[in-house]
Order: sequence, then C-alpha cells, then structure tokens
Amino acid sequence: MFWFLACAIGPPGIDLPLRLEGEGVVAEVTRDAGCDDGGVRIGLWGERFGTRGHTRADVVPDDDGSVWLHFRVDTGLGEAIAALRIEGNGAVLPLGARPGEGELLLQRVDELSVDLTTFAGQTAERVKAEQALWQDGSFVIQSDGSVVGELQFRGDQAPVIGVADAWWFTPRPVEATFETDGADLVITFDVEPSFEGEGAQIRVNVPTRTAVAPLGPVPVQEERRFTVTPGRLSGDERTEMQRLAVTEADALERRYVDDMARRLSAAALQPSGLCAEWNQLKPDWGVMFPGYTVDVLQQGTTCAVELEPTRVQHGRRYQGTISR
Repeated sequence: MFWFLACAIGPPGIDLPLRLEGEGVVAEVTRDAGCDDGGVRIGLWGERFGTRGHTRADVVPDDDGSVWLHFRVDTGLGEAIAALRIEGNGAVLPLGARPGEGELLLQRVDELSVDLTTFAGQTAERVKAEQALWQDGSFVIQSDGSVVGELQFRGDQAPVIGVADAWWFTPRPVEATFETDGADLVITFDVEPSFEGEGAQIRVNVPTRTAVAPLGPVPVQEERRFTVTPGRLSGDERTEMQRLAVTEADALERRYVDDMARRLSAAALQPSGLCAEWNQLKPDWGVMFPGYTVDVLQQGTTCAVELEPTRVQHGRRYQGTISR
C-alpha cells in the first residue's frame, strides 16, 4: 500500500534547512521551493535504506510539540513509508513496529560530516544489493556470533524456518505463517517445547536485518535478540547446530529440575515426618514444573520427587527421582 502525499506546510518553529546525523544515518530537511505553501522535502540515507534524493514529506504536528515527517524510502523489500520525529535539536527515526524498539537517534549539526551526493550514491548501491538478498530470501539466524537458526522466504509460498538453541528447537525446518507490521515481518511457527499446542514467534526487522523473539507487545530486556545474515546451512551445519542446542538445553534442564525438585522435597516434608502428596502441593508448585508429570514419594525420613516428561521434547527430556 502506498500513501500519496500532498504538498505540506513546513514545520512551525523549526529552522530549515535542518541537517541531522547519527548512528550511520544522515538526513537533510529543506523547504520545498516548488510549493506555494512552503512544503517540506527530506533526504535520509542509512546503511540499508534511504530516500531517492530529497523526497516530499508529509508534516504532522504532535500534541507534545514535536513534529512528524512521513516520507517514502527504499528498503530491501522495496518502497515503504518511514516516519521521523523532530524535537528540539534532535530527531528520532523509529525502525521497529513495537513502541520504543529500534529507535535511531539523530542530532542536529551545522554541517554534515559526509558529502551528501557520495553518501546517497553509496546508500543506493547498498539498497540495491539488499534487495537482491531479499529476493533470494535465504538467511541464517545468529545469536552472539553463533548460528541458531535458518530462514527461507519463498515468494508467494509460506516461509520456512528452523531454530535450535537452548530455548527452542525445530527437529527440521518447518513452514511458518507471517504478516507485516510496519518494518517488521512477524513469523509464527511450531516449535519445541510446547505444552498446550502454543507456537513461537520471531519478529524480523527489514531495515536493520535484526530479529527478536517477543515476549509481548512491548519490548523488554529479557527478550532474545538475533542478527539475520544472508546464507544457507548445509546438512552438516544444521546437524551440529541442533546437537549443540540439545546439549545446552539438557544441561540447563538438569540444573533447573535439580534445584526446583530439592526445594519441592523440602516443602513436602511435614512436621509429622510424612510427605505431603503432590495433589496438595500442586496449586503452589505446579507452575514450576510445566511439561512434567510429578509425584512425591516417601523415602525414609525425606521426600523424593519423581519427574517424567508428559511428552519428551526439547528442554523436557529429564526423567528421574531427586531428593533433598
């Protein structure tokens, strides 16, 4: 969908031309001499996105005193609408669809540190290369330099994704569904562990080629974040990625169940020396053992906790008895 932008009134209280720079992005906002009502044009260029020269901007004042500029940019997936918020001596370019996510901060400068013609030309070449990468559609998902997944876009067909780290796992690449949300591609797919048939989701940001496994509609620090780089995994690389994921997940699982089962063992021991039954403890402790069948057994003067996965899957492979 394209927005058709009319000639707009220049931002009140903002001196033009306005030059902005920061985090690999440069921008120049000028008054459109071709508009009788003093419209605005913007040129903005980043690593993987940019305008075609100085393009017409739609000016939208905000209630908080800032001003939004809406304008067309070229990205790896073609033309899109970007928004720049100007306030005081700076500006914010939000690249993520969720509030506060992927915001690039720009500061006003008297003179740009780059030659605009040269920088714009370099951006155009990078965007062209980026579009070729997205046309191919093959990407590798990385976390802290380690490969933890693969993603293949296939035009009109459903994308295919495979993931494997300590927290989630697909035994093989699976078909996914996806939708667009601003500059994000929201990809939903089946994954392990799954306790009630729930799937997983990853949000891929096109301009930055980064991704996040969201925990909710608002970004939080605990979310896992990834980079998305061009490439494909060989069969051997996929096997090794999965082997490492299972090894790490099993170690994390063992540490967790050992700690929680020992705590449950202590809580189960009553003053009489007898152990409370699991049904008595489940209202308080059930949430600590998702995906397991749990039983509490009398073992001499202590209580033993017996664990078995309700379904063997990633992160739910431990079966055994633990006592304090």
